[in-house]
Amino acid sequence: MNYSRWHMLLITVLSFSLLATSTVSAATTTNAKKYKWAKPAVEFMASHGVMKSYEQEADRLNQTVSKAELTQMIHTLFKEFRVEPDKKIEIPGVPEGSTYYSIFRDVYGSIPSNPWSLNAAADQVDYSSYTFAYQPDKLLSRWDLMITLNVLFPQMSEAVQDRQYKDMFAQSKSFKDIPHKKFSSPEAYDKWINADQLLTAEFGWIQSKDKSIYLSSDIDGGKLNALLGFSKAGIMKPDAKGKFYPSQKVTLAETAVILQRIYNFYGGKGYKHQPTKDELIPNGTRLFLHEGEKSATGTTGDFALVNADDVSTLYLSISAKEPVDLTITVNGESINYTYERLNVLNAPVIIPFDGAYYVEIYPILRRTGKLVGEPETDEEAEVYNNLNLAYFTSDHWTDFTETKLDFDDSQREYEQYLKENE
Repeated sequence: MNYSRWHMLLITVLSFSLLATSTVSAATTTNAKKYKWAKPAVEFMASHGVMKSYEQEADRLNQTVSKAELTQMIHTLFKEFRVEPDKKIEIPGVPEGSTYYSIFRDVYGSIPSNPWSLNAAADQVDYSSYTFAYQPDKLLSRWDLMITLNVLFPQMSEAVQDRQYKDMFAQSKSFKDIPHKKFSSPEAYDKWINADQLLTAEFGWIQSKDKSIYLSSDIDGGKLNALLGFSKAGIMKPDAKGKFYPSQKVTLAETAVILQRIYNFYGGKGYKHQPTKDELIPNGTRLFLHEGEKSATGTTGDFALVNADDVSTLYLSISAKEPVDLTITVNGESINYTYERLNVLNAPVIIPFDGAYYVEIYPILRRTGKLVGEPETDEEAEVYNNLNLAYFTSDHWTDFTETKLDFDDSQREYEQYLKENE
């Protein structure tokens, strides 16, 4: 039988079309079998308008998920993440007018600890320059996914925050593919390339001379609380060999399962935010007291001292160029302390926490009777800037004399640095 050139071309096209259809069908069938474990989650997502049916989604279940895709899924499933339509929130990396701006504004503009934690769910953070950005096209790793979800759903990590450092260290070692690095001092930690890197799956610890160990920074603490909290809640767990696979790109199938677990964690009725302990602290400025640690901090204005490790007692001294009295509030009760008593560095004031998660500290400049840090004139601002008010804190009895000398040396070095770089 003779066929014209056009007949042969048509047969070729049809044959290729059938082959392509068969290939796609085979891939869909393979995925449908391979990801059968995710079918209940996908069907759940379909029932809430987040995804299509399992059969329709089968060929996509092995695909990686971008930050924009995750955000869209959260936006559709958890309708509680909404802000007022006319409210403008700057989302670095996602400008107003962008295709993704509205969902990013709703979801990340609703972060429970906003506005100061908007950077915690970002995809690029530089704490040295205080800049951050969201990247809608970024393909997420399992670690990226956990960090983002932990910011939006903080209750999981809240459940493990009161544990002692030694217990947390032991538990964290059960994750076999997440490295730990020990340092002899905070200064050594600060030189580490991964110091204060929220999106790096590695922890920094400081081991003091007495062999006690504690996390090197609050950022490391946040990462570890997220890891332990999500594991304890059954949201994201290591496998039987203790591997978490933090760098592995997360698939659509995994994401569906994880989001359904979070939905069920809140009783199967969607997300309802419950204020965290930190959100209940009325003061926005916070310092932290850690077990076994002594610290010196120069600051002005009132602040909350957070009892990060649930220690029983605060030991406190201060120094300043002129008398500053303190009003300290613990569990709603306020006590006044004079500068003469607070300035005895080798006999610090002893303040029981009585179970409190934080104490509020209000410095009052004696000669004016005003709260330090809220100047009403340029002259007052200059007085406060030159006051050199410093706080010395610990959870055990400490002679702060040497601590003050070290602090003064650091201040002089810093002032010299500023002069040299003017």
